[in-house]
Amino acid sequence: MSLVKWGFIALFLLPVAEMAAFVAVALAIGWFWAACLFIATTVLGLVLLRRSGRSDINRFRAAFRRQGVFAIHLESPGLGSIFGGILLVFPGFITDVMGALLLVPAVRRKLRTILARNRAARRQQRDPSVIDLEPNEWRQVSEKPIKNRGPRKRVK
Repeated sequence: MSLVKWGFIALFLLPVAEMAAFVAVALAIGWFWAACLFIATTVLGLVLLRRSGRSDINRFRAAFRRQGVFAIHLESPGLGSIFGGILLVFPGFITDVMGALLLVPAVRRKLRTILARNRAARRQQRDPSVIDLEPNEWRQVSEKPIKNRGPRKRVK
């Protein structure tokens, strides 16, 4: 199944899983404390984004200017903490755990190696008739219009 299909399935199942996680946490520590924890993680995410959000976004913009699209990965300057803060702001304990994990540099590095390994495995499974070139292995050549030279002589 493709990554897009898994993304849609996760998008529909996430609210159900978040409600189940909230009920499980509420049964474990109490409804009042679960609600307080729920609000506290959202406030923590807002404080984190407000404190480091602008500087991290500026660092990411600078990296994007230097490297282009290749700057978009979890080890980009500030991108992991921005995603972590955004996930902390989203309501729910599952997204809070994922956001808190993205704030830890060792977890981001491990996740990066796993994603790189999966990408390499997908590249090996591709159609062998497709040639996959790196950006430095090709260049674009403009098409020049072919001049009409008139009728050609037939070679007998």
